[in-house]
Amino acid sequence: MSDAVDQPLNVSLDPHKTPVYFADGYLIVSNEQSLVINFTQNLLGASEQSVINRTAMTLEQAKRFLKDLNDHIEKFER
Repeated sequence: MSDAVDQPLNVSLDPHKTPVYFADGYLIVSNEQSLVINFTQNLLGASEQSVINRTAMTLEQAKRFLKDLNDHIEKFER
């Protein structure tokens, strides 16, 4: 994660308490102050998707996230 002053960020992750969900799709909703990404999964045998996670952030955080995601993908594709 990029920080405004690029300070190190300590993150604690317990793989036994933090599940990983595969998202088949997403819906983005925003207003002048924030952005919400709703991640979805296909339901077996149904023609609908279920929201499995909702992540909200400020528009400034969303811009930094988009830049960081793009940088990561570019490095992966090399």
